[in-house]
Amino acid sequence: MGSRIIATCGCGVNEEILIGGGMHNFTTTCLFPCSCAGCSNVVQVDLLSEKKKCPQCQSKDIIPYDDPGMINKAGERLVTSWNMEDQLGRVLEITNGSYWCPVCKNPGLRFEDSGLCWD
Repeated sequence: MGSRIIATCGCGVNEEILIGGGMHNFTTTCLFPCSCAGCSNVVQVDLLSEKKKCPQCQSKDIIPYDDPGMINKAGERLVTSWNMEDQLGRVLEITNGSYWCPVCKNPGLRFEDSGLCWD
C-alpha cells in the first residue's frame, strides 16, 4: 500500500506526492519525489520506469529526494519509507529534515505525511 506526502517550502512550493505503489502494481511502480532541473519543480516520478522523466516537462534531469546531495539536514523522524532493495538496491526514505528546493534553490523544502494511504 502506498502513501502520500506533502512537500512544502517558504517560497510557495506545495505539492502532494504519492509514494510507492498499490496492491496490484507495487512490483512495477515506485512513485517518489524528485527534483527536476528542467522545470525547477518538485515532481512525482516512477523510479521503476525504464524512461524516468519529469511528468511536467519530460526532462530526464531528475534527482530523487533520497539522494544525499538533496538532503540539507536529515531529520530525526521518518516521514515515509519504501523498501526497494530488490529493484533499486536501497530503501527509499524521507525524513522531517530539510531538503534543497528546486524553485528557490534554498534548503527550506520539507516533507510531511498527509495521512493518506492508497492501494
